[in-house]
Amino acid sequence: MSDQYRRAQADPDEIIKAARRRARAASSRRRGLVGDADESAPVFDGNLAVQPATAPVEAPPVEAPSAPQRETVVLPRTRTRTETKAKPAPDPVEVPRPAFVGGVLALVVAGIFGLLVLNTVINEDAYRLQELRTQAGELDQTEQALEDELSNLDTPVNLQARAQEFGMVHPEKVTFLYLPGGDTVEVPWNEE
Repeated sequence: MSDQYRRAQADPDEIIKAARRRARAASSRRRGLVGDADESAPVFDGNLAVQPATAPVEAPPVEAPSAPQRETVVLPRTRTRTETKAKPAPDPVEVPRPAFVGGVLALVVAGIFGLLVLNTVINEDAYRLQELRTQAGELDQTEQALEDELSNLDTPVNLQARAQEFGMVHPEKVTFLYLPGGDTVEVPWNEE
C-alpha cells in the first residue's frame, strides 16, 4: 500500500493540550454566564442551566491514545428514583360478576318495559284525541244545521205564516212609544 492512503497520526500531547484548552474555555464561559459568583453557584443559562458548576477533572497523562478522549464530569444527583418511597398499590376491589350482570340486565329490562308502557299510553291518547276530533266535527255540522234552520224560521214570510196559524191579525193602527218622556204616536198600519 502507498503512503498516501494512510491516516495521519495525531500527537497524544497535542490531543491532551486541546482537551485542556476546551475545558478552560468552557469553564470561562460558565464563569461569564454566572458573573463574579463563586464556582459553586449554579448556572442559569445555556445547556448547563440548573446544574451546579463543577471543576474540570484533570485527566491522567495518556501515552498513545488511538482516538481523542472526552472529559468526563460527574455531577451530583439531588434525588434518584430509588430514593423515593413507593406507595403500595391499594387492594383491588372485587365486584361479583353475576350481581353486576344481573343489575345491568334488570336495568335494560326495566327500560324496555318503561318504553313499552309509555308508547301504549301515547297511542291510547292519540286514539282518544282522534275520537274527540271526529265528535267535534259532527257537533260543528249539527250546530251549522241548527243555525241554518233558525235563520230560515226568522224570515218575515215565515213569521207571518206562523202568526196567522195562531190566529193573529194585522192591527189597524201601530203605536210608537218614545222614551224617556213617555210620548206615544199612533200611525195607521202600512203593509210595506
